[in-house]
Amino acid sequence: MNFWDTEPAKPEFDFDIQKRELIDNMDYLAKMTVEEQTLYKKWVELQEESMIKNKSQIAELYDAQWAPTDINNLEQTIKEIEELEPYVEIVEDAKDSTKWTYLRKMIHTMGFTANPGRNVKINVKDKKSGKLLGQISLASDVTSMAVRDNYIGWNKDNKFKEGKLNHTTIASTIVCTQPLGYNFLGGKLVAMMTTVPEVRNLWKEKYGQTLIAVGTTSLYGIHSQYNGIPHFKTLGESAGKISLKPDDKYYEPWHQWLKENRSEWYETAITNERIRNGKSMGIASGPVSGIKQKILGQIFKECGIKQSSYHHGFKRGVYLAMMYDNGPEFLRSEIDEEQLVMKKKFEEGVDYINRWWKKKAIKRYTKLHSEGRLKPEHLFYIDAIGMSWEQMKSKYLKEVGR
Repeated sequence: MNFWDTEPAKPEFDFDIQKRELIDNMDYLAKMTVEEQTLYKKWVELQEESMIKNKSQIAELYDAQWAPTDINNLEQTIKEIEELEPYVEIVEDAKDSTKWTYLRKMIHTMGFTANPGRNVKINVKDKKSGKLLGQISLASDVTSMAVRDNYIGWNKDNKFKEGKLNHTTIASTIVCTQPLGYNFLGGKLVAMMTTVPEVRNLWKEKYGQTLIAVGTTSLYGIHSQYNGIPHFKTLGESAGKISLKPDDKYYEPWHQWLKENRSEWYETAITNERIRNGKSMGIASGPVSGIKQKILGQIFKECGIKQSSYHHGFKRGVYLAMMYDNGPEFLRSEIDEEQLVMKKKFEEGVDYINRWWKKKAIKRYTKLHSEGRLKPEHLFYIDAIGMSWEQMKSKYLKEVGR
């Protein structure tokens, strides 16, 4: 047997060393502001082996983004905004999916993790130029969110036994390219595009359920790009405390250790979480969430760490696009699907979105232009691949939340 025919030996797990490294990592994260934590997770993501290996190919995606010809030319830029024809491109091919993910990592300050369960990747493009305006990902909805659940008025049986949670989704990614976002309120455009007929039709075809509502959250409380959008209602802020998550290089060894040394607990925890989320209630493609949080709690317990010591106090804004007048009644199982009445603005789709957004975009751009506050720069993190954390912080911290 040749040496290349054998798998390299896994590094031995040293409990005390791994515990110390985990605590050091958590202490480091706990001292950061929310903006620093967000950027740090992005920096870690950009140093992944696949990003470094494919840096030159990823760099070629820069030209896929839309930008005005000359942002300082008022008349020309207004004309180009008026001529934009936004549409959604559903990403299904594996190669296109990889490209979508690389672009998502390049243009979004938040790190990207594909959640278990349903995942729909979407590009928002300009039909005329074929250029990218933004990206969307829709995922299995979160099982519990107090302000959303109170607004809808549903209960656990509605959500799980009756499968109504499968009629809603959470937009885990809503991001626009820059300079479209800052100068033209591009985030509002992309957010509204989550509700167009093409997205609703895809949900029905792929999962067999009518999409009733699209939810999303913002990282910085209730003041965000979703304010003032006619499609989304601000429900309030998220409740409860969320644990800080260690870097994967510290989390994964512990995850594997639990699987091997606490196998009975591990299997029970996974099974119970699936049952809680409706997997054993006849919901074939129901949400799966909270498993990592539960595993993290057990890791802390094994290390003798108080989980409450590593909660972040950042509350997220919670928003919901309820596309039917009587959508809450349907989600509470008070009416049948045939009785649903769609709101007119959602029926109109892109036509309504264009009318509303272009007026706002031009007003915003004209104001920034007159005040000399335009930001023409793209946000594309290609140079951050291979960059040190201190360099990353120095260059990009001010861009967090842009």
